[in-house]
Amino acid sequence: MSEQTSQFTFVRPGGVATKTFADGAETMRICLGYLHDPDDGVIAEMHAKHDPVPWQSAKIRDEAIWSVEMRGDLGEETRARLLAWIKDTPYYEDT
Repeated sequence: MSEQTSQFTFVRPGGVATKTFADGAETMRICLGYLHDPDDGVIAEMHAKHDPVPWQSAKIRDEAIWSVEMRGDLGEETRARLLAWIKDTPYYEDT
């Protein structure tokens, strides 16, 4: 009987997770998540002017940009600032 292992990735409400790899682990934003999460939501990150959490990939970052563009619950000033913040946030290369 072969032994199987399972790996779980816990995603915080703000879309941040620590992904493990063969040579270590990296903290990254794997989805947009809850924008207003006080711990690691993109809006809280932007307001606090923290170093941004890198996106998992350009594709995930682009999906977040599209999502923010389509949201109806953001004021135009907040939307513009948030889009600029997301666009300026680095991402890990797509594999």
